[in-house]
Amino acid sequence: MNKLAKIGIIGGLTLGAAWLMKLQIMSNKLITKLSNPRIQKVDQSGIVFRTEIELRNPTKNGMTITKPVVSISTDGEYITGNKPESKTYIIKPLSPLTIDTIEIIIPWLNLVKYASGILFKAPQIIAAYKANKKDEILSLLAIPLEIKYSLYADGLFYESKPQKIE
Repeated sequence: MNKLAKIGIIGGLTLGAAWLMKLQIMSNKLITKLSNPRIQKVDQSGIVFRTEIELRNPTKNGMTITKPVVSISTDGEYITGNKPESKTYIIKPLSPLTIDTIEIIIPWLNLVKYASGILFKAPQIIAAYKANKKDEILSLLAIPLEIKYSLYADGLFYESKPQKIE
């Protein structure tokens, strides 16, 4: 192989590595948090959670973010989540962005294997919701619910740490 080809390959690999490091640094600096996670509705079909996700880009470069996939679990076991969408957002340099409201439905049957007698408690949980006693809903469920989300920031995968739903 001639010297020019070797120099070209080494230069291409160096530029590619530098580009990947820049993406990694940008995705590591992305600041994300759940904004206003809440129980939206409780009825015969199950429990509806809603949340927004707030993103902040502290870098001097813009970022492309995919719509997050939010999942609800208990003790690390997946219960339900929203459907993935191919929607993307562009976060301008040094600016915040709040993602559209994400709604997650937990059907009663999904909770049966995690909480014994949940179907018998459903009327009490619905009554607590109607009485606007949202703290009572989680205590009646008697299972620890966690919420986490994942997204792609400039092509790199990011997953949040699970947060308790309180």
